[in-house]
Amino acid sequence: MDQTANRPKILCIGDAPEVRTLIRRLLSSHYHVLEADDGLQGVEMAVDAQPDLILVDLRMPHFSGYEVATRIKSLIPQIPVVALTADVTSDAHERALAAGCDGYLAKPIDPDKFKDQVQALLAGEREELGDDSYRQAYQQTLVARLEGKVRELTQALQRNAELNEKNLQLLEHAQRQARLLGAAAKVGRSIASILNLDALLSATVDVICDEFGFYYAGVFLIDEAGSRVEPGGEWVVLRAGRGEAGAAMVAAGHKLKVNGHSMIGAATGRRKARIALDVGEEPVHFKNPYLPDTRSEMALPLIAGDEVIGALTVQSTKEAAFGDDDVTALQAMADQLAIAIHNARLHFENRWLLAQTERSRRLLEAAAQVGRDVTSILDLDELLNKTVDIMCDAYGFYYAGVFLIDGEGEWAVLRAGRGEAGAAMLAAGHKLKVGGLSMIGTAIRQRKARIALDVGEEPVHFKNPHLPDTRSEMALPLVSGDEVIGALTVQSVEEAAFTDADVTALQTMADQLVVAINNARLLKELEATHGELVRAKTFEAIATATGEAIHWVGNKAAPIPGSVARIAEDLVRYLALVNALLAEAPSELREHKAAQLLAEAAMEIGSRNGFLEQTQAELEAQSLKRLRKMLSIESIFEDLEIIESSARAILNIKEDLIGPARKRKKEVISLPDLLQETIASMGIPDEIVRTLFADDLLLVPADRAQLARVFTNLIKNAMEAMEDVEDKTLFVWARKADEPGFVVVDVTDSGVGITPDQIDKIWVAFYTTKGDRGGTGLGLAACAQIVGQLDGKITLESEVGLGTTFSVFLPAVEDTSDSSLERTEQ
Repeated sequence: MDQTANRPKILCIGDAPEVRTLIRRLLSSHYHVLEADDGLQGVEMAVDAQPDLILVDLRMPHFSGYEVATRIKSLIPQIPVVALTADVTSDAHERALAAGCDGYLAKPIDPDKFKDQVQALLAGEREELGDDSYRQAYQQTLVARLEGKVRELTQALQRNAELNEKNLQLLEHAQRQARLLGAAAKVGRSIASILNLDALLSATVDVICDEFGFYYAGVFLIDEAGSRVEPGGEWVVLRAGRGEAGAAMVAAGHKLKVNGHSMIGAATGRRKARIALDVGEEPVHFKNPYLPDTRSEMALPLIAGDEVIGALTVQSTKEAAFGDDDVTALQAMADQLAIAIHNARLHFENRWLLAQTERSRRLLEAAAQVGRDVTSILDLDELLNKTVDIMCDAYGFYYAGVFLIDGEGEWAVLRAGRGEAGAAMLAAGHKLKVGGLSMIGTAIRQRKARIALDVGEEPVHFKNPHLPDTRSEMALPLVSGDEVIGALTVQSVEEAAFTDADVTALQTMADQLVVAINNARLLKELEATHGELVRAKTFEAIATATGEAIHWVGNKAAPIPGSVARIAEDLVRYLALVNALLAEAPSELREHKAAQLLAEAAMEIGSRNGFLEQTQAELEAQSLKRLRKMLSIESIFEDLEIIESSARAILNIKEDLIGPARKRKKEVISLPDLLQETIASMGIPDEIVRTLFADDLLLVPADRAQLARVFTNLIKNAMEAMEDVEDKTLFVWARKADEPGFVVVDVTDSGVGITPDQIDKIWVAFYTTKGDRGGTGLGLAACAQIVGQLDGKITLESEVGLGTTFSVFLPAVEDTSDSSLERTEQ
């Protein structure tokens, strides 16, 4: 399926391929990008494709971007046309708008802004021309250009009239020589409609001999080595001859040297007719054993345009059979024959070109199919294996394989191959030397396609035992920018299966494959980079969160040692006083069990720290008033309260840590009811909070207490984020999500926002952005865990100074009769 079918279409018209490539790379991920490299093609594509936006370069030859914009606006005025140009002169902008453009973008393109600019244009952004004088000036320019075109057309018509006049003069001259030329014309009529070259030449020699009564006629054509006549440099080869003699000479490969000593050689070399009135005496006549009765011969060059393509020989059994008048008539007939030969060649070439065009069309269609099928595959191994299979199926190739250059750049390593042969070579680690004698190695080194029409004779072909039936091979380099990343081999069981024309179509497919390979590689690199980035950010967040956790726990635990020390100090002082009191008490009081327990406690304290006697002495030296200040039961209870408060705060962390893991009881929950209850329980003023619940909102399966805890945390964080904001706004919006089967709840605040460097850290336990305002840094981590257990997710968008939106996505249920929703899950 074509993934670009539903995307907005953007047509880029410009003669600079690098600009089109940049636009395609910037926009093809979100838009269907069409390209035209000249103005006329761009107008046709705009009418056919009906794109959503047209970008046109103003500086194009022949048909400028201004004219293109004007023409497109006259045909399809509803489609926006935007000028894309490097012309930054003072009035370029106004001239573009005067031509009909709806916008103006200056080159060079800013990749960071370009997509936003395109989106704005697609969204309806337009520019209006303020000064109508530019439109008048542009219309005057169009009129002047039209006038110039009319002048050119007038001159062309005048030249055609002159040519027609010359043709009429030639016709009049021909009519004056009607008698001799009549026969020549009859010959011409007989052969002019024959478009098969062999049939044409065979019919020509027969018609000439029959109409003129000649003993023999033959047609020589210059060999295929070249098209220009150079003395002594080429041959003329007999292609058709009259009767058995002609057939025998054709079969023998009869040929004569251009500009040689023969009549034919002299006629082709000197580009004019030659007459031998007595061949026995003529020094330039080639005495031919196949034609013993020849007494006179005329050789007439066959000239098509400025090119000598061969020569015609006519021979008679009479001496002095030819005169100057015969030269005129027969040369006219030879000229017609040259035209007929030229037409036959053109017909053959046209049919060959048509066949090649049709073949190229089929190849390009197959290349497009390959491109559509592989460009969406982002796994490299799957991409390459799919490519070779699609190519062989679409093109009918015997084999296809993809080589990629190794990390050292020394070897091209086979990464995918068709069928059992490909599997065997992959298992064997098949590789070829970059720049070696193989087709692949040569294609990579030369950065261009290589064709082997007969692999048995091709010096740079690697004779592969796995592919014994290969007769033709094409190797196409895989070029990415300035870098060759590998090569593609396609092979056929037919000899001469590939032509230079095939290179274009197949290279297009290879270029698409390069894009797909780069996409797969970039995705893999992106995944690896993203993994590294996530790990780095996670480590950073953990380190930060650990520091915050240590700082928080330290703050909570710090008062405990001091409070314990004060309590211990007070205990020692009280026992010291008790010990002093017992020392002066009567013996019967010291025998009291309470006194004994206190004495033992005093002794234990003394043995532990050794300061009991010193403390006792210091206390005895103090007055009662001073002792009352030094010792206070109230201060002991204050210290105990400090210890209890700090311990309780530390213990409360366990609820955030293990709360999401508690036993859950799922039930179907109405989000509007849950959210309204949560907001009401938090006592948020009505003027701050606003809610919006969709009428078609589905129920969600969840543990009510845990889900309420999620929204309590998010709303609490939102209120704290707005603590120092004057205009506080809390917006809670519940609706169906774009993703089928899900609902989404947005919690949006107008608070201070979250900086980009904090966004990845806030989900890590113990990390908090609240600073000295409190907070354990466990709330969001717990929220993420609870929502994740429900197969949902939480996302956020934030902008510093404007606020933050947390979006909670939850799976919904339409059938509430499922008994599993009432099952308690562990």
